[in-house]
Amino acid sequence: MMTDLPQVVTVLGATRNFFKVGHYTLRRLAADAQQMTLRLAIPEARIAGRAVRDVEVQLRDWEPTQPASLVEALAGTETMLMVPPIDRRLDIGGMYLQAAQRAGVQRIVCLGIQFASEQCAMADEAAALEVLLEKSGIAFDVVQLPMFLENILYQCQSIAETRSFTFPVDADTPFSYISCDDAADLFCRKILSPDSVDLSGSLMSHHSQATCAQWASALSQACGRPIRFVRQTDEHFVTSLAKYGMRRNAAAQVLGLWGRIGAEGDAPATRTAAQLLGRSSTDLETWTTAHACCFGPGFTSCSHPHPPTQHMFGPA
Repeated sequence: MMTDLPQVVTVLGATRNFFKVGHYTLRRLAADAQQMTLRLAIPEARIAGRAVRDVEVQLRDWEPTQPASLVEALAGTETMLMVPPIDRRLDIGGMYLQAAQRAGVQRIVCLGIQFASEQCAMADEAAALEVLLEKSGIAFDVVQLPMFLENILYQCQSIAETRSFTFPVDADTPFSYISCDDAADLFCRKILSPDSVDLSGSLMSHHSQATCAQWASALSQACGRPIRFVRQTDEHFVTSLAKYGMRRNAAAQVLGLWGRIGAEGDAPATRTAAQLLGRSSTDLETWTTAHACCFGPGFTSCSHPHPPTQHMFGPA
């Protein structure tokens, strides 16, 4: 049940990558739970905060080299949406948890991935962070999440100019997915009714998988012109992530996740998200049609949230 007193909900992150679930979660809470105090705690918060400038959100800066500043940024927080970075997930995630303990955070919703330890390097890091969550003494859900459909928004310019997009996987390899808005809807339900919603049980995905070949077809239909998929080489993929400030070893973890999907298959899609939402989750074709404006010549003025040009803080 929702409490009668206003509570502080903080979205916590260490990078400028604030166009996905944190963005959608704050917007949903602003519309559906106006009694709550919403906060974005992120280095250089005022830069990322431009994405929610029309929503009443407290902006709290913190300095990654000064953990005490994060404690101050979290002061008064009851529920924290924790978005661990891929790069140094365990070290930074551990710092998050220590600050959360000191700040008196009561509940954490933490983004996880679809694989378990020993299935890929990123999964090993995610599992190690979950151990720290268990030791923290703070109530938590680790939400198993597949690929976000919004990940293709990094390729708006390529699709607009070259009519192509690319990932390091074969065209006919199935992958599980979810939209950020659906994920945010799940997070909001957990925040508003924490004792009645369990997000840790299974993969939160659309009920069926898709392929890049199917996505190319959906893009072509939505854009009214042929869009093709081209398999990306491993080196090109790692290099492309470096352009956003990601270190090579972190980019290799993302590549390893795609490698796992290509070699042994993605985690199977489930209907759990739809059951919790009480409605069908958004399918790839519907999402792509709704985002057609993201893939044409005018994508820079599109109203949908888009990736920042530089994600990471500090040296790459």
